[in-house]
Amino acid sequence: MSFFALRLFIRLFPLARGAVRGILQEMTLTIRRTLLTILLVPALAGTAASTMVWTAWVQNRYAVGYEIPDLTARWWSSWRPADVLDLPWAMAGLAFLSLFPLISELILRKRFGRSPSPEIFFLRFFLLTLPFQASRLLIPMVTADVLTISWGLTITRIAWFARFLGISALLNIGIFSGDLPFRRSGSILGMGALAAMGIAVMMPLDVTQPLGNLLIRSGTDTALALVTVSVEILTVLALVGTAMIQKNVRYYILATSLLLIVVGADLIFFISRPLIIPGVILMASGVIVFSEVVRKIYQWI
Repeated sequence: MSFFALRLFIRLFPLARGAVRGILQEMTLTIRRTLLTILLVPALAGTAASTMVWTAWVQNRYAVGYEIPDLTARWWSSWRPADVLDLPWAMAGLAFLSLFPLISELILRKRFGRSPSPEIFFLRFFLLTLPFQASRLLIPMVTADVLTISWGLTITRIAWFARFLGISALLNIGIFSGDLPFRRSGSILGMGALAAMGIAVMMPLDVTQPLGNLLIRSGTDTALALVTVSVEILTVLALVGTAMIQKNVRYYILATSLLLIVVGADLIFFISRPLIIPGVILMASGVIVFSEVVRKIYQWI
């Protein structure tokens, strides 16, 4: 059996290697559409999961035996004692992170289905990384001893992987909005995915400290904040640099709307009141303005 498996691997490896090389080196329209279609699956799954969780919550069948943690992270360095309202707020935030990207992708796919804009592709890619956060709905089952602690660790790593993957996609907006060839963006996106995976896997987690915003607390809060905020600032500055080179006021508006998206995403990630409400407003406003400005920039193409 192992002999036939080895022969099958030897036959298929060149084909797989060629396919991966094609994705990394030739980011064609077909490949872009395929990637975004694949990322639609978590959005659909997250929306379905959020619907089932809210249904179970109304029926008092979700998170039975859930113990309220000691702390909730409002933001990177902002902590407060957890309370009973943290769970429904987190459920609402995760529902938004699943439903909003799904609706946005359906609208943007219809409006920009064949657009050559790298900005709109990476925005759509970023939005479709947000529904991965819906896996955090399983964290209450860990604290209620329905699932083992290893599930909580894995879910937290998935959430941070999606977080850094989304940030790397936003960073690509500034990189490829200039004169770099868009068809080569697969290599940069692939390196971003590997970096995000490396950070998520090697991140130390404190299994004794589940948080009210459905994460396991990291042992490197300060380092994570420094890395994340630094890359987010670089993301906006990269697009500002493009605006200065292009000498086009629309790119300055684009950079401003990207700043709204970045700040909104940073606030929403912690799905903690009261910051989740301004986070939702900032992100939704940023996406609307960003897509409208991109449409005007590429309206003659």
